[in-house]
Amino acid sequence: MTMLPPDVRAQVLGEALRKPSLDASATRRTNAVAVALGVATAMTMVGTLGVSLGGRPLPFVIVSAVGWAAIAAVATLLGGLRGGSMLGRTRRTVLLVGIAAAPVVYAWVMSCTLGWPEVREPAGKWQQHVACLVATLLLSLGPVIALAFVRRGTDPVHPRATGAAIGAAAGAWGGVLIDMHCPLVHPLHVAVAHVMPIVLYAALGALLGARLFGVARER
Repeated sequence: MTMLPPDVRAQVLGEALRKPSLDASATRRTNAVAVALGVATAMTMVGTLGVSLGGRPLPFVIVSAVGWAAIAAVATLLGGLRGGSMLGRTRRTVLLVGIAAAPVVYAWVMSCTLGWPEVREPAGKWQQHVACLVATLLLSLGPVIALAFVRRGTDPVHPRATGAAIGAAAGAWGGVLIDMHCPLVHPLHVAVAHVMPIVLYAALGALLGARLFGVARER
């Protein structure tokens, strides 16, 4: 078992003594409500946008979306949930999620187009790129808020890396949702409008990770 540095161990023990114990079942119920609200928010946004093939073959849409959702689910399990340890996943694991989620998603979508090369056209206009980028960022809000709520103040070791992983996982879910609506699969459009939000949310999560997910210090 990996030993904590003395200052981190003292910080964790001090925080545990300072705060009253929370009822585990109540915490689980609260977290479940947060996740349900996040999912409901995302689904409401999808319902508002609507689901459209936009000329894309249905098998392509299904294969692309299922694989994309699988990547987002793995990112959530490895980056957004603590697993069996109270310290959460290892720094290497959460960093890998934060860094690799975007290129893995992009590689998956582009590999799907090999079976249907016609979907890579047209390229789309810059207005469509911007609109899709904004829509993907908005669709990722529900997942990012839900995951951030569940993991708030729980990482005494590497909160910035955890924040990056949570942001990447949420951005990946937003990409799945926009993929159900947007007909453009041009490589540039996918990179800028659908995958870039993963990078942006990962960077934001790393920036705010210490404040959101770190164990509070006595000042």
